Amino acid sequence: MNGPDKGPKRVNARDTRRRRADARVDARGDANDPLAPLRRPEWLAELRRKAIHLSFLVLPLELLLEVLPWPRTRGQFRILFLTLTAAAIALDVLRIHERRVRTIFRRFFGELIRQHEALSLLGSTYLLLAALIAIEVFPQPVAAVALGFTVLGDATGALVGRGWGRHRIFTKSWEGAAGCLAACLVWAACVTHAAGLPWTVTIAGAVVATIVEVLPIPLDDNLGITLAAGYTMKLMGG
Repeated sequence: MNGPDKGPKRVNARDTRRRRADARVDARGDANDPLAPLRRPEWLAELRRKAIHLSFLVLPLELLLEVLPWPRTRGQFRILFLTLTAAAIALDVLRIHERRVRTIFRRFFGELIRQHEALSLLGSTYLLLAALIAIEVFPQPVAAVALGFTVLGDATGALVGRGWGRHRIFTKSWEGAAGCLAACLVWAACVTHAAGLPWTVTIAGAVVATIVEVLPIPLDDNLGITLAAGYTMKLMGG
C-alpha cells in the first residue's frame, strides 16, 4: 500500500516560499525606490478620491478672494453653501435608498466611495456641511482658512500616509501627520496676509487641524478639522 501523496503539499510549500521571496524582493525594491508607492493601485485609487476632495479648494479661495461676481456677501455665501449642502444630502439619500441611483453611483464612482460611505453621507457632503457651518459661526476669513486646512491637510495627510506611512499613531501614521501639518503650514503661509490674520493665529489653526486629523474621534474629519481649527483661530482673536 502506497503512502499518502505528498507531491501537492511540496508544490504548495515551494509556491509559498517563492511568493514570500518575491515579496521580500519587492519590499527591497520599494525601499530603494521612494516613488514606488505612487505606482501602487491602492495609492492611485486614493489619489482619484483626493483629486475630487482637492477640487473643493475653490470654496475657501472664493471666500478669501471673491473673484466671481456672485457670491460676494456673507448672506450670498450662506445661500450658496445651503443650496449645495441640501442638494448633496438629497443625492446621498437617493443613493442609499434607491437601487437605480445606487447602481449608477457604483458604476461611475464605485472605487471612489469608501466602505463606510456606502450607507452614510459622502465625505464631499460633510465638507459642504462644514463650509455651511463655518460661514455661519466664524468670520469669513477664519472660515476660509479653516476650510483650506481641511481640504489640503486631509488630502495630503491621506496621500502621504497611504504611500509612505510606516510608523503608526492611532489609526493614522506619523508620516501622514507630518504631510498634513506641512500642507496646513503652506496654506497658512499663502493666505495669512490675504485673510488679515496674525501669523500666530493661522499657525495655531494649522497645528490644531493636524491634531484633529490624527486623533480617532467619532466625527468626520471634514467637520472636525474645520470646526476645531476655526474655533481655535476665532478664540485667538481671528
